[in-house]
Amino acid sequence: MAEIRIEKGNGTLLPLVYKYLPRLDDLILVAVALGIIGAAVLLLVEAISDFVYLSDHSIPHIISDLMFVLIIMELFRQVMRQINRQAFSLNPFFYIGVIASIRGLLLTQMSLGLGEADWQTGVIQLSVHALIVLVLVIGLLVYSKVQAKAAD
Repeated sequence: MAEIRIEKGNGTLLPLVYKYLPRLDDLILVAVALGIIGAAVLLLVEAISDFVYLSDHSIPHIISDLMFVLIIMELFRQVMRQINRQAFSLNPFFYIGVIASIRGLLLTQMSLGLGEADWQTGVIQLSVHALIVLVLVIGLLVYSKVQAKAAD
């Protein structure tokens, strides 16, 4: 997390700023974390209700909800890293992108399988999502190598 620096002077406000801004930052991060968990729980409840009232068209919706919960939980992990003052990492964002693209692949494939999407448009969407996964995995590999060299 970026450190905020304020030049010390003779003013009486600066000690208060140094004391309370980090606490306010933590409070906001905790509120965001709780909001993320709340959204994930709501999506899981919606997915469970889709299981109860199962139909042919609810299966893609259930998978979409569950994949979206995975994305949300990766964001939660990043917020927790910030709360714990761990070093910033791009890895969670690579994971989020891959999960989101795989979600797109699955939903497009199911739409094609159920006859809900135009074949040509569906194939183009599948190709784009697959290309995004490939680019993100290559980016993750390059980023991991750069991080390993930086650690040495």
